[in-house]
Amino acid sequence: MLPILQIGPLAIPTYPLALLIAFWTALEVAGWAARRAGLDGDHLYNAGLFGVLALIAAGRLAHVIAFWPAYRLQPAEIVGLNPQAFLWGPGAIAGLLVAAWYVQRHRLPWPAVADAAAMAALVGLIIVQAGALLAGADLGAATDLPWAVTLWGVRRHPVPVYTALAATLALAATWWAARRSLRRGTAAAVALFGWGITVWLIEPFRAESATILGGLRLMQVIGWAAALSALWLLRRRTAEE
Repeated sequence: MLPILQIGPLAIPTYPLALLIAFWTALEVAGWAARRAGLDGDHLYNAGLFGVLALIAAGRLAHVIAFWPAYRLQPAEIVGLNPQAFLWGPGAIAGLLVAAWYVQRHRLPWPAVADAAAMAALVGLIIVQAGALLAGADLGAATDLPWAVTLWGVRRHPVPVYTALAATLALAATWWAARRSLRRGTAAAVALFGWGITVWLIEPFRAESATILGGLRLMQVIGWAAALSALWLLRRRTAEE
């Protein structure tokens, strides 16, 4: 593990650094993919940037509201930038809504935007998982498999490695779909399918998972829903060709 990157007198936490690199790289990839599709890359960059800012603000605000008794005692922590002090669900919803508002306001073609955004999201996910592995975050369940990694004194499934490898395969499939000049929106559907299957397959290897309905893993349910939605979209795309 390398939770802190020491550069001279500077001590930089690796996970927040990975998040920053992932956001920046994803924005660049989105702009590049948009230009390949004949769009103004600046629009994708701006939509992504506004979405990221909304994600950070909403995720932080949601955490403050949820844990207000603690923040009331230490109000200075409200403006802290601890990456653990975020509720990523509300943040992601706010980010998507703001990005969607930008796309709609500038009348950008949704299928082309989705293709560019999907590729960017997968690239960002790969980088985030590298940061999670270095920081010892995203803990896997205990295992004695030869490729297990030791985190916090326990040999565990390297969940970030699993996720990064699966996301790389999904990215390759998404890139193939984009290169084939298939109907716009197909690459995004391929990426959504890859992400859904990734979540469904890897969630059981995590040390902890949120459950619903008497034991179903929430993220596996979301993964199945994403994969099925992607298959429906791919069928529609194929039927329209």
